[in-house]
Amino acid sequence: MKRAIYYILAFTLCSCAVQRTTTSEEFAKDVQKDLPFKVSELKVVSGRENTYLFRSDGYIGLLPDYEVDSEGASMIYQTTFAPTHNTQPTNVIWRNIVINRKAKRILCIDRLVKDNRTFGYVYVLQSETARYSDSGTFHWDVSDPKLLLNVSDAIEGMSKFSVVTLNTLTK
Repeated sequence: MKRAIYYILAFTLCSCAVQRTTTSEEFAKDVQKDLPFKVSELKVVSGRENTYLFRSDGYIGLLPDYEVDSEGASMIYQTTFAPTHNTQPTNVIWRNIVINRKAKRILCIDRLVKDNRTFGYVYVLQSETARYSDSGTFHWDVSDPKLLLNVSDAIEGMSKFSVVTLNTLTK
């Protein structure tokens, strides 16, 4: 009997000592797992729902899916013609789109370069799931191909923040 009480007490103390992560922290960790490169920091942008700031200690050489200029116009980067450059210029945003169909999540990753270091923003479009229902996410299936126009409108609206940052850096 004493042994059973000891085990119950030990289990209770151990479970109290373990700090559990919140669903927003779990969500950020899942988003970081979806990134196609390593980052040294990923944190929520204050006052911007589903937007994360990331930093890397060095240059990220991953080629983009799109380039975005200081006016906000995007151009497909990987076309039938070879790209004009393989190193990111400081006056454009390199954008990658990552689709995680299993998690019903789309990431729009906007990367900027300053002093040979990469930083930028990750805009998350996440369908509502029971696991992350309190994360303030969209309530439609972002991975459904029929909703492609809605997804593009949402990404365009969210990523205006990146263009403002680019224009601030280049002045």
